[in-house]
Amino acid sequence: MMRSSQNRFIMGLVACCCLLLVSCSSREAAQSDNPVAKQNGTTSTKPVQQQALTPRPTHPTQLPSPVVVSPDEQTKPAMQPLPIQIDGPSAAARKNPLDPEKILAQGIRTIQGKHLTLYTDMPASADIQGLPKIVELAIPQWCEYFNIATEKMTAWKISVCLIQDRKKFDAAGLIPTTLPSFDHGYAFGNRLFINEQPSAYYRRHLVLHEATHAFMFENFSSAGPPWYMEGMAEFLATHTWDGTQLQLRQMPKTKEDVPYWGRIKIIKDQVAEKKGLMIQEIMNFGSDAKLRLDAYAWSWAACSFLDTHPAFQKTFREHLKNIGDSSPEFSSDLVKAYGEQWFQVRQQWQVFVMNMEYGFDIPREAIDVVEVRPLELAAEVIPVRADRGWQSTGLRVTAGMKLAITATGRFVIHREDSAAEPQGVPWESEAGGITIRYHRGQPLGKLLIALDEPQQLGETGLANYEAVGEGGDIMIPSNGVLYFRVNDSPAELAANEGALQVTVQQITD
Repeated sequence: MMRSSQNRFIMGLVACCCLLLVSCSSREAAQSDNPVAKQNGTTSTKPVQQQALTPRPTHPTQLPSPVVVSPDEQTKPAMQPLPIQIDGPSAAARKNPLDPEKILAQGIRTIQGKHLTLYTDMPASADIQGLPKIVELAIPQWCEYFNIATEKMTAWKISVCLIQDRKKFDAAGLIPTTLPSFDHGYAFGNRLFINEQPSAYYRRHLVLHEATHAFMFENFSSAGPPWYMEGMAEFLATHTWDGTQLQLRQMPKTKEDVPYWGRIKIIKDQVAEKKGLMIQEIMNFGSDAKLRLDAYAWSWAACSFLDTHPAFQKTFREHLKNIGDSSPEFSSDLVKAYGEQWFQVRQQWQVFVMNMEYGFDIPREAIDVVEVRPLELAAEVIPVRADRGWQSTGLRVTAGMKLAITATGRFVIHREDSAAEPQGVPWESEAGGITIRYHRGQPLGKLLIALDEPQQLGETGLANYEAVGEGGDIMIPSNGVLYFRVNDSPAELAANEGALQVTVQQITD
């Protein structure tokens, strides 16, 4: 029965009813995160009075039930149009020689690098002057990722027009007559066109994004379906740069590091509006994806998640062999390649997007697969690490059970910056958490509990949890597996140390 349901899911890439489809007509653009109001899910500082904990409440806590959606209750999406394509240079464009004197007469500077020739009417600056070097440093990283010999790219050349006044570039003969209109960036074979952007970071990002397209088409003559093509360009362009060292495929740590990129804000906003997307919905993006700013954000999230997650990366990267396939089969074949693991992908994807934050630590939030077994009458002692996200106990419980939960131990939940302590001053916590700082309305470090059915097609139960703290009685509303974690931001788990010992005991009448 489970295999049958997955096969139906694979064939249709069906949509989940709990995360609503979003309709947006905006085009790719710089997206400011500033100013930004306090958003749901951010970590806040909130001094409150310490509350006394009652280990055994009179009325047991009712644990939320996961939402289970059967395959028959799900709807198949409408057929999508053909995938978008990046235009290769037309014969007319290839035969259109550039006139250096005409270019110079329009006040357009030429900056020559090893692989990139930059034409721009922008005032001179160190960042603009360094764009050819940025691409030069990116090429070995692209080669390593796509398993391309660096020697193959030795003679590869691209050009970038960084445009402030379009009329100058038209007059200089730098804009091919066959180039479609574009708002921000366009890859035309090995000729890239970038309109000036409101931040140096986003200018570099767009150059790297469009250059990724050019690299992929140079080596594969294709770049996969829309979500993969745009997602990989976003993923491989999201970078850190200190003026010397370039690192691609970076999860931005703060919005200040990536001004006007705005992809994380888009996802957080749409999830808050209940317009979040399941990963299979992203895989079903059609040719209109390039017209929607949100599509770039969701495509980035999908590629970043699958490539960075320690359990999902191998299958995702092995699918590079199919990069020449831009049809819907690329996505359905990827789902088939994951097999039964696709249930884990769906579960952990929801945890990722519902808790999206700058600096989200995907490896530490990864949920390890644990053999599932029934909870017996004997007490079970479960270690819960402070430096990881949700952790499966592997204990299957059934509707109507009453459980006694007791948590003991101390752990480090945060490190405060200190000149005297290079590693920071540790904040120690017990299972009740520390009330000098809160995350999602609960004290930092407080023990949380959730119930989930790992192999289901509905909303993950990990989206609905309860704070149990040092202990209490829990009423089980439906069949499922128990999960625990300590309360903390997905961006700050690396600073934590230690574990709790959580005892789970059935209460029998």
